[in-house]
Amino acid sequence: MVHSKRPVRAVSSYPLQPWTTGSTHVSLPHSFTPMREYVTAVLGVAALTIACWLLTPLTGYGAISLIFLLGVLLAGMVLDRGPVLLVAALSALSWNFLFIPPLFTLHIEKFEDGLTFATYFIVAITVGSLTAQLKAREHLAAQIQVAHESERLRKTLLDCVSHELKTPLAAIGAASQELVRAAPNVQDAQQLQQLASEIHDGSRRLNRVVNNLLDMNRLESGVIRPKQEWCDVRELLQSAIEIERESINGLEVRLDVPDDIPLALVDHTLIEQALAKLLANAASHAPSRLPIEIDAEYKEDQLIISVSDRGPGLPIELAERVFEKFYRGDNHKTGGLGLGLSIARGFVEAHGGKLTAGNRDGGGARFIIRLPVRVTDENALEANS
Repeated sequence: MVHSKRPVRAVSSYPLQPWTTGSTHVSLPHSFTPMREYVTAVLGVAALTIACWLLTPLTGYGAISLIFLLGVLLAGMVLDRGPVLLVAALSALSWNFLFIPPLFTLHIEKFEDGLTFATYFIVAITVGSLTAQLKAREHLAAQIQVAHESERLRKTLLDCVSHELKTPLAAIGAASQELVRAAPNVQDAQQLQQLASEIHDGSRRLNRVVNNLLDMNRLESGVIRPKQEWCDVRELLQSAIEIERESINGLEVRLDVPDDIPLALVDHTLIEQALAKLLANAASHAPSRLPIEIDAEYKEDQLIISVSDRGPGLPIELAERVFEKFYRGDNHKTGGLGLGLSIARGFVEAHGGKLTAGNRDGGGARFIIRLPVRVTDENALEANS
C-alpha cells in the first residue's frame, strides 16, 4: 500500500532495531549460570597455568604466585563465591605441582617454599572471598537502585495519570451534567455548542493519555514491528499535521518539501505518529503569532525531517533529558504525561533512525529525524506495478 495515488507491490519490512531512551537506566552485573561459572573457573586456571609455564624461565617459580593471585582477584570480579574459591584452590595446587620443586609432586622440599605456599593459599582464599563479597554487594546495590528507580517511575506515573485522567473526566462530567439539566429548556444554541465542545475536548485529552500509555507499553515490551511501505513524504507530513490540527489550535504550519523528493520506504503510521507528537510539542511552546516549520530532504541515503518552532528553545543540558519518560520542562503548559517525545524517539529508533533535539538559529527548538531509508521515484513504481 502507498500513501499516494500510485499502486505498488508489497514489500517486506526491516527487522526491529533496539530502542532506548534517555531515561535513567541501571544495568545489573552480568552473571553466568552456576555450572558455566565453574567451567569458566577451571578453564581460566588452565589458561593461566599455561601462560605461567611459558613465563617461568623469565620470572622464576616464586613470582608465578603473584600471577596466580592476580588471576584469583580478577575471578572475584566476575564470578560468584564458589567458583572464586575453586580458582584459589586450583591455582594453589597448580603452583605447587608444576612450579615448586620437586616438580610434578605435591611435596614441598624447602621450608621457605612451604611457608610461601601456605601464605599464598590463605591470601588467595581471603582475596577471593572478599572480592566475591564486594561483587555481591555491588549486585545488591544495583538491585536496590533499580527498585528505587522503579518506585520513582511508578509514583510519577500514578501522579501524572491521576491528574491527566481526573481533569478531563471532571470537565466531561460537569459539561454533560449541565447539558442534561439545561437541554429540555435551553434556547441558546451557542451554549449547547460550548458544552458539546467541552465534552469533545475532554474526551480527546483522555484518548491522548490512553494512547500514549499504550504506545509506551508497546515500545517497552518490544512488540513494535515496522510495516514498511512506499510513502509520499509530503503526504506523510500533511497527514501528521491533520492529526494534530486541533492541538495546533490555529497555528500556521509551514511545509518545505522539495518537489523531487523520492518516495521513501517507511512505516507510515509510526512515522506519522512520531511527527504528530513533535508537532504537538512544538505547538505547546510556539508563540501564537509565529509559525511551526517542517522541512524534509533526502540526503546521503537518509530521509531527514525537522520540526522547528520559535519558542524559548532548549537549554543545552536538556537536549537529551527531554526524551526521558515523564519529563516535562519548567515552561511546559499544563497537561500531558511527558511521554510524547520519548514515544516519538522510540518509533524513530524502531526504524534504525535517530531523533535529536537542539536549537535553531534565531531562537526556538528544532527536532530532527534521520531515517536510513530505501527510496524510489514514481516512474519506477509505476513501471513495476
